[in-house]
Amino acid sequence: MFLWVHYTDMVTAMLAAPAAVVAVWAALRLPASPGSGPSRMWRLLFGLLLGGAALRVVAALLLLPNGWDFAGPRLVFVAPALAVVAAVHVVWVRRALGSPGGERRAATWPGDYWAVMVAAGVMLVASAAQLAGMGSAALAGVGVLGIAAMGSVSRPTRWSRRLAGRWWRSAAEGVLGVVVAAAVLAAMSTASRLPASSSMTGGPADIGGGSMTGHSHHDGVSVVRLTGTDTAGVPTRRFTLTAQPATVQLDSGQRVEAWTFNGVAPGPQLLVRQGDLVEVTLVNRLPGVGVTLHWHGVDVPNAMDGVAGVTQDAVAPGGSFVYRFRATQVGTYWYHSHEMSSLQVRRGLFGAFVVLPVDTPEQGDAVDETVLRHTWLDEDGVATLGVTAGEQRRQVPAGRQVRLRLVNTDGNPAAFTLTGAAVRVVAIDGADVHEPNVLSGVRILVGGGARYDLAFTMPDQPVVLHADGPTIVYSPDGNAGPGRVSAAPALLDPARYGTPAATPFGADSHFDRRFTLRVDERLGFYDGRPAVRYTLNNESFPDVPMLMVAPGDLVDVTYVNRSGQHHPMHLHGHHMLVLNRNGRPTSGSPWWVDTLDVGPGETYRVAFRADNPGIWMDHCHNLEHAANGMILHLGYTGITTPFQTGRGTANHPE
Repeated sequence: MFLWVHYTDMVTAMLAAPAAVVAVWAALRLPASPGSGPSRMWRLLFGLLLGGAALRVVAALLLLPNGWDFAGPRLVFVAPALAVVAAVHVVWVRRALGSPGGERRAATWPGDYWAVMVAAGVMLVASAAQLAGMGSAALAGVGVLGIAAMGSVSRPTRWSRRLAGRWWRSAAEGVLGVVVAAAVLAAMSTASRLPASSSMTGGPADIGGGSMTGHSHHDGVSVVRLTGTDTAGVPTRRFTLTAQPATVQLDSGQRVEAWTFNGVAPGPQLLVRQGDLVEVTLVNRLPGVGVTLHWHGVDVPNAMDGVAGVTQDAVAPGGSFVYRFRATQVGTYWYHSHEMSSLQVRRGLFGAFVVLPVDTPEQGDAVDETVLRHTWLDEDGVATLGVTAGEQRRQVPAGRQVRLRLVNTDGNPAAFTLTGAAVRVVAIDGADVHEPNVLSGVRILVGGGARYDLAFTMPDQPVVLHADGPTIVYSPDGNAGPGRVSAAPALLDPARYGTPAATPFGADSHFDRRFTLRVDERLGFYDGRPAVRYTLNNESFPDVPMLMVAPGDLVDVTYVNRSGQHHPMHLHGHHMLVLNRNGRPTSGSPWWVDTLDVGPGETYRVAFRADNPGIWMDHCHNLEHAANGMILHLGYTGITTPFQTGRGTANHPE
């Protein structure tokens, strides 16, 4: 319902905008037109404006069940526009047709001219506000006002009447309109250009209703010093990951020119145990591009977070960087580059990072498999599990315990469906589910960057895992035929799955900071190029205020998705507890996430404890959205960074 209303409203706004422009053009010709009253064209234009405004008011009313955040902005702009257009239309028609004897009064200047200008102007402003934001709406309003003022200076004259029918006048007006439109677009493109360099601490701040005391970054502690307090000593596990180009061959025979870690994609799985001191050396052998390592979902010290321009400089070709941290969190995680991540992740710079409990045996009978779903950056956009786009077969003896760690490395949600076994969802984003229910099969919508762990006992029949295309079939003999889903299981609702358990805070806790982040869909430019922008509180990076907290703060964040796309919101360095969805409290197991997929029309309220000082990225993990400005940061009191991002630097985190 939401998507239908949302996109109908956007299309209506798109149609209303050119209708308003045509009305302005027709009004400019009114002083020179010897017309005999409100012609069919005039009635059509007013009908379009009136109908468009009415349809948009209906759309706003249909969105009221989603909340005022969804309906309010539309009503604020469109309802006055409807009232103005309707009033102008009624008054104008009555004046035109209400003369003695019912004669049609000739269209006159200036009354009809200004009536049309006002009606068209308010509709254009309302459409621009919905499609491109308040800045474009203001520009549209000023533009119409300026055009109207210039047109009003041109009184009807004998000369203008003689020119009224000349074809070349119309052609000249058309050329002028194209030139003006091109100039406006060029100005918007130039205005959207990002600075050559910028610091994360140099922009606006949002203190979330808390005290401003101590929230200056000046003379603070640098992120490079935030290396953790328990990282001394000899590492338990050492790894070296070398970023290098390689050709990856898919099961179909297709060859992908990839960027890899250690010559393979996905990169090597890094397997450690809880409590291990982990040291990973990153070496860059990619030609002409930098690289980093971000530990997705792992609450590492800030200096080890691997975000170019925030916690480090990107590692230049031929260079290296050492990441060192204590693996304190059991669970399924992954690593990927956070330099030009929208490109580098798609090209293959990612891999799995798994932390096992301390008492997990070195060798055992249990099957533990990490399944990474990935869509490759090539002309076909092939989706694979690992490097297999088709069907894989696995032999698993009946009675064997199986754990599947599902990782979605893409930006859009992926549906994983498992049938053929009694299964439990035992972990989400690395956090255990409390008393997970046994399901006869399961279908899970895994958001971009998120992870779900499944556990089952292998039966004496095939078990099939589908992942929106690629498939794995598990069977006792390893020779089961093509996997098919005869009847798709119900979609898992993580807000209702499992049973409740105690949490360190909840919806009724006292919060030190409260933030609301509203996501909107805008047409326009970003960094000089045409783009669909997904804004946060009507702003794009670097103008989105940093969320400021102090150590120990309990923080309440509400995500409101007013766009038509999914946005997997990923907060670095922290795990969030989901409190409610669309105003309804969660009722299952405590739902801890580091990447929360907020669907179109959805509202989520989450909370977290500010217990990991630093400057942390908080962004949409649809990395193309992030590359178009859907980024903000969480900043702690007195923390600063020496690093910068921008075209004038070597750092481009998205």
